[in-house]
Amino acid sequence: MKVQGLSSGKQTSIVLDLSAMDKMPRTTFSTTTPWHSGVTEFSGVLLKDFLAATQLSGTKLQIIALNDYEVEADISDLKKAGALLATRQNGAIMPVSDKGPVFLIFPFDSRPELQHQTYYSRAVWQIAEINVQ
Repeated sequence: MKVQGLSSGKQTSIVLDLSAMDKMPRTTFSTTTPWHSGVTEFSGVLLKDFLAATQLSGTKLQIIALNDYEVEADISDLKKAGALLATRQNGAIMPVSDKGPVFLIFPFDSRPELQHQTYYSRAVWQIAEINVQ
């Protein structure tokens, strides 16, 4: 996954693979989603921990999927909602054929306001690129 943004006032571009993501602080939660039957467990890196680990700063995030689906959102909104860059589903690494390798997901069951099209549309799977603006 390609990640770009400002780090210490300088434009930075890095490529992160699964092993690099696994070295970041890990979080796990279970939730229902519109795309899975029943409760599903997701684990990965909280967006706030991801930004701290990559030392990228900004106010907006642009997320681009392999199929060019694109979402732009305020970082503060995503953090507040508990956005997780999931790399595993039910303990297994997610293949591209099942929303992997990285899926931005929210703990939809934790708060009713997350069960809304605003957050469903921000749940991006098969993430290819993240731009911190």
